[in-house]
Amino acid sequence: MIWYFILLGTFFEILSHSLMYFKVPNTLPALHLYTILEFIVIGLFYKKFFGTFFNQKSISFIIVAFTILAIINGIFIQGIFNFNTYASGLESIIIIGLSLLCFYKMLIELDTRDPTKQPIFWINSGFLFYFAGNLFIYILSNLIKKDNHLLSLAWGMHAFLMLLLHLFLGIGLWHSHRR
Repeated sequence: MIWYFILLGTFFEILSHSLMYFKVPNTLPALHLYTILEFIVIGLFYKKFFGTFFNQKSISFIIVAFTILAIINGIFIQGIFNFNTYASGLESIIIIGLSLLCFYKMLIELDTRDPTKQPIFWINSGFLFYFAGNLFIYILSNLIKKDNHLLSLAWGMHAFLMLLLHLFLGIGLWHSHRR
């Protein structure tokens, strides 16, 4: 699932840059679609990881409910031509919860003396740092959208969090290959 996550992000990054190259005035509809697909992939990742530890139907329900709420947000609340701070914020809250539950599962089932050798430790840490930091950015972006300096700092922080996420995913994939 992590490879699908990386491929999905790569595809939408290329799509976004291509749309900007062809001077499409607003690429935010693609972001709305990406947010939904990103959440589905991450949700399926956690669903597979949790197995019988956490109710599978609950995760399926969360994925479907989030998808419906994100579509409603895109059509009726914020619109597809505006930044989807509500859907992205909700996505961040849910993924933070899933990642904390993942750490709890790792502690309960501790099967190694060095959890940093486990791929899930790195992948889950990447998701936790990225989405916790982004939740802060999404909450503030509605308040600071008129201050270009603060907005620039917030999106610089977002870029750093994205780099950190991919670094942690890479370490996790490296560990999974070694296992």
